[in-house]
Amino acid sequence: MSPLEYHRPKTLEEALELLQKGIPLAGGTAITPRRREIVTVIDLLDLGLDQLETQDGFVLAGAGVKLQALVEAGGTLPAALKTAGGLEAGWNLRNMATLGGSVMTSDGRSPLLTALLALDPTVHLEPGDETVSLDKLLDIREQRPFQRLITRLQFKRPITLLYEQVSRAPADRPLVCAAVGRLPSEMPDGSVCVVVGGFGTRPIRVRQSEDAIRQGGGVDAAADAACDAYREAEDHWASAAYRSHVAGVLVRRLLRMGIV
Repeated sequence: MSPLEYHRPKTLEEALELLQKGIPLAGGTAITPRRREIVTVIDLLDLGLDQLETQDGFVLAGAGVKLQALVEAGGTLPAALKTAGGLEAGWNLRNMATLGGSVMTSDGRSPLLTALLALDPTVHLEPGDETVSLDKLLDIREQRPFQRLITRLQFKRPITLLYEQVSRAPADRPLVCAAVGRLPSEMPDGSVCVVVGGFGTRPIRVRQSEDAIRQGGGVDAAADAACDAYREAEDHWASAAYRSHVAGVLVRRLLRMGIV
């Protein structure tokens, strides 16, 4: 095993400069299993990115916030997001893993990413204080080299956020999961985000379901669109037919519970 070059910058500027020669270290839960292929790490612990607060109707969550802090956040966060955070990993890992690290490394079976996407958050990146949607970030995060740092996520406090999953055991990773959020907007009843997860490299927003609700197509049309989104979602954990059916069932249930 090669020696590990370790850096612990005290400022964001120093961290960004070091990022040219290594990879960021947050909680370490994702990169520790890859130790043999890692030469240089930049520890982000001292950058003060672990703030979690509300401000003018927005939730601001630093990239360094531990997942357990999300679970224990009290009334700061929607209950469904805290539930999804609790399902993301066991207690020990939640006390190590960070929000930013989870965003960059989690796949389509992530309860946390699924619930987050239904909040339509923006992600702040450095250098340049660039802002992108989480949906876009999940598409570009695999680019190499991705020499940017997430500093925080920000989203409006939702009118409603609901999450459900189907798994082999209650705390297991989902075979299929869904989240539906109703967010404040200029529309009288707010805007609706529909997300399905449980497969692939990332959860997906089902824009066709959202369009169906916005255009008055109703719950059944939105559920049918969710079925279509997972029509080919097959792997060694579940068949596409199963996932497609369950995705429709979950989206229909969540919409009827509190969105439409």
